[in-house]
Amino acid sequence: MRFQCSPILSSIIATLCLLVTAGAASAQVCPGDEGCLVVHEAGGCSDEACCQNVCQADPFCCEEWDATCVELADATCVGLCGAMASGSCFVGGATPSCDDAECCETVCVIDPFCCETAWDVSCAFFAGSVCSTGGGECGDPNSGPCDEPGSTPACEDEECCEVVCVSDPTCCEVVWDFVCAALGQTLCGGTCVVVLDGNDQIEAEGCGSETNDPCEGGTAETIVAGRQFGGTFRLGGDVDVYALDLTDFDDDLDGEVRLRITMAAADATLAARGVGCDLDPVATVGSTSCQTSTLITCIPAIPTEFVVTPGPTTSGCGEPVYAIRIEVIDFCGEACGNPEDCLVPHESPGCDDPTCCDLVCTIDPLCCEWTWDSFCTVSAATNCGGDPPPNDLCDDAIEIGPEGIPSFRQLLAGVDGPDSECVEPALRGGDVWFRHRVACDGELLIGTCNLSDFDTVVDVYRGDCTDLVPVACNDDDGFCGTGSSVTLVPDVACGETLWIRVSGVDGGTGTAGIQITCFGGVCPCTADLNGDGIVDGADFGLLLSGFGPCPKKGDCPEDLDGNGTVDGADIGLLLASWGAC
Repeated sequence: MRFQCSPILSSIIATLCLLVTAGAASAQVCPGDEGCLVVHEAGGCSDEACCQNVCQADPFCCEEWDATCVELADATCVGLCGAMASGSCFVGGATPSCDDAECCETVCVIDPFCCETAWDVSCAFFAGSVCSTGGGECGDPNSGPCDEPGSTPACEDEECCEVVCVSDPTCCEVVWDFVCAALGQTLCGGTCVVVLDGNDQIEAEGCGSETNDPCEGGTAETIVAGRQFGGTFRLGGDVDVYALDLTDFDDDLDGEVRLRITMAAADATLAARGVGCDLDPVATVGSTSCQTSTLITCIPAIPTEFVVTPGPTTSGCGEPVYAIRIEVIDFCGEACGNPEDCLVPHESPGCDDPTCCDLVCTIDPLCCEWTWDSFCTVSAATNCGGDPPPNDLCDDAIEIGPEGIPSFRQLLAGVDGPDSECVEPALRGGDVWFRHRVACDGELLIGTCNLSDFDTVVDVYRGDCTDLVPVACNDDDGFCGTGSSVTLVPDVACGETLWIRVSGVDGGTGTAGIQITCFGGVCPCTADLNGDGIVDGADFGLLLSGFGPCPKKGDCPEDLDGNGTVDGADIGLLLASWGAC
């Protein structure tokens, strides 16, 4: 029904009627079919919240979305891609979206968080990488201060702008983002500090000597892969040389290894070369103003020297002026030809599904440059799908021994099992199942403590999959890392079977491990089926008499490995335990 306002109503009543009319109209047309930032004949627009706000301010917009409605949307619809009210794409903020629709939509494909929750500094960084604004001119007074992020390239101080853009050309080609602003602060009269701690290797060479430069009669200092090292330069010159034998990392003997060099320096360059002063470098990376630079490359797996040379602005002796970390992995093949599973984290880059690998690496290039970590696996599961884990169902529970299991996949698991007091049913995500045959008398500590990359809840049951009896559970344990869980199971008995269920909480998904710790007496050997203190022919006969499927999984003493069937594997376990217990 369309409301009509009488012209004879008082101004107060007329105002109330106008609001009622606007509310009724907006309810009918919001959301509309057309965008909120384009003029169209129909009333309303496609973003419901924006549509409601604009129609409340101007009820005519629910009849026809004209230029005035577009102006209102642009000025008031915070969180709408392309709206001026959402703020610059190149400055982080607390609200979602930004003022350039194309840039906003591009970034939100990479990270939906930017349009769903907040356009934070990470979103602003992505915008600086993928959104083009056209080149800028150093010294343009309309471009903004050099020490503050802007929405255009370049900055107003011509000399400072040119110095920064030598270090990072995107500052003059794409946008003057927060990285450029930081460079402006440090390169244009500011200071920078390289931070080293007690675990880092500090250069042994004295400030006035050249003891670690082989080309000046010294000896290169040996470094350890993965450990940060740093040092200083003598006033007016000096180079520092470090040695690392890369042949030790070449397990596949293909003659190459992959390096990741991370460097922060006041002003210095690192060059990798073979052992010899006359050899050309095979890789080079530099840093100024303590800005971190990263180089990932493959080089020959030979004894290698890393030569650190000061730049023209480096100061002399005093506090460390460079900090470097060199990491090594043995992978130099095609990343998307890597035989490792896309759904399982691994140290090398890429994975075994080329299509999925390409998609994930478009979103996060580091997945194909250095390591396929848990972020890459979650991205693969989200964007590519795949098979559920083999132990997705209770009936397919994996048998785990007295120490647990080092790693398992929960990605793409469904939910199978009863509710528990440790997590609200609506918050429980995918779960996987394990079966454990108790090997001690007393108490068991079972959990994912510091072994999970997602928020877990651990449930432990007795019984079987058709009649699970809750025993213990835990969501988050204060002594473990964020999201991991550990629970105490009291009064366990030798030989009984426990069912362990690990679920994601509030959308949590990933990989983890289970650790089991026993507090109590060790059980007698399980292969001693007649309990006479020795594993012998009598026990072998009992095992053979029970050969085949167990009547009830978990209630079959001859089933030594607990897989529900007495078979050759159990014979092997019995023979391995042969003799006195």
